[in-house]
Amino acid sequence: MSRIEKALENAVKLRETTAKTTVVTEPHSTEAAVAEPFFEIGEPLVDQSLVDRHIVFIADPQSPAVEQYRKLRARIIRNPRKDALKPHMIASADAGEGKTITAINLAVAIAQEIDHTVLLVDADLRNPSVHKYLGIKPQFGLSDYLMNKAALPDVLIKTGIGKLVLLPAGTPVENPAELLASERMRDLVREMKQRYRDRYVIFDSAPVLLAADALSLGSYTDGIIFVVHADHTAQKTASEALSLLKGYNVLGSVFNNVPAHLGRSGYPYHYRYGGRYQIGKSRKNDEGNNGAGPKTDQSKTQSA
Repeated sequence: MSRIEKALENAVKLRETTAKTTVVTEPHSTEAAVAEPFFEIGEPLVDQSLVDRHIVFIADPQSPAVEQYRKLRARIIRNPRKDALKPHMIASADAGEGKTITAINLAVAIAQEIDHTVLLVDADLRNPSVHKYLGIKPQFGLSDYLMNKAALPDVLIKTGIGKLVLLPAGTPVENPAELLASERMRDLVREMKQRYRDRYVIFDSAPVLLAADALSLGSYTDGIIFVVHADHTAQKTASEALSLLKGYNVLGSVFNNVPAHLGRSGYPYHYRYGGRYQIGKSRKNDEGNNGAGPKTDQSKTQSA
């Protein structure tokens, strides 16, 4: 074999060795991707046939009230800042005004958007009811996580309703205000807000006038929606609650249980968002409704 042939053979061997070395040393990760805890949490738990009739997106998806929640959704998600106004708190002055109904319907409305996922958090640790409206009986929830008795993936519930995940209130506790004001709660909200940019978080809070819980929670959220029961909330009551929320980012108000005769052009469902508060005088108290949503599945928002 001539020296030229040997040189060519050596060159081929060198190239093959270099190629093999490149393949061996090329970075390659075999680690499995970290599971998305908000969705890799088992099979859907909510039986939609057991959902309360006031969750109109499930019970009566063709009702006019559904369109009003869609309007409210549109006003919330149209913010041009991608990281803006993601955690929202739904609040009311007193119990029985429909804040939980509003929180659930709004969360479902956003969860049915193609591009958005939603985490609904029952932060009313004194009188939790989100799970009741959804017809489920969770074992653990937010309070258990805050007391280090359960890990976050263990308390999240995949509802099967659009892209909606529920964090229920959890085991009853004697110190809800302290838990919601804890560093662990602040870290949780910070994680919800910063890590998952395409996710909206809706908090159902305790009534503003009944406990300090809502004030602690409101300081972590980007915006507050204030629910007013049209036949129940007195002007003085609403004013007292709003005075406590002074300095918070109150985005607007939702008028719940609006009588049909107050509708415009025979259509009693209206949403207006932003502006100034104009809380009217209360009308006849509807004690029998107990905040379980509109009498005829009607909702309305007033400028806030």
